[in-house]
Amino acid sequence: MTLRRWTYAAVTTAIFAATAAAFAAGPENDPGAMGIDFRKNITLTPAETVAQSREYYKRMQEIERRVQGLHSKAKKDKDMVKLNCVGDKLTQVKGHLTVTDQSMSSLTTAVNKGDDGARQHEFTRVTILYQKVITLGTEAEQCVGEDVSYVGATTVDVEIDPSIPPEDPTQPDLPLPVVQRPPEASPFV
Repeated sequence: MTLRRWTYAAVTTAIFAATAAAFAAGPENDPGAMGIDFRKNITLTPAETVAQSREYYKRMQEIERRVQGLHSKAKKDKDMVKLNCVGDKLTQVKGHLTVTDQSMSSLTTAVNKGDDGARQHEFTRVTILYQKVITLGTEAEQCVGEDVSYVGATTVDVEIDPSIPPEDPTQPDLPLPVVQRPPEASPFV
């Protein structure tokens, strides 16, 4: 075998070994590896679950109204780049709200039936959709150059210590050149 084939075989073996090790210590063995452990049971009562879901839905509707306002503003300004960007986010928000409506209905049904598994599943769906809508709202604000933390125009107030001299020490005064007058011309020339 040539050196190139040996190198290829060694790299391939290393990749397969690393992949096998990753699967051996995969997310099923470490619930926190994926960031969110959905196998944990919710600790809210059925009434609290419904109340929290309604609060999430209310906030999602507020975000939808805000994104709709940004869309209208971009349309009024006739800025096609902003309009397309915000329009895409608005479409996704509306889609998530439609799915949230279905999940809220299923959540209510699960609570009425006393089905804790279905209740947990639907509450998890609503929570994930809520997080996605928050992200889309932020992205829509970024489309038009606004930020949720924007509070107004920046103003700068400068106070100068009176003990500081008004002259700039980095620009020294240049000495005046010494001008010597030539002697007077002779009247006989």
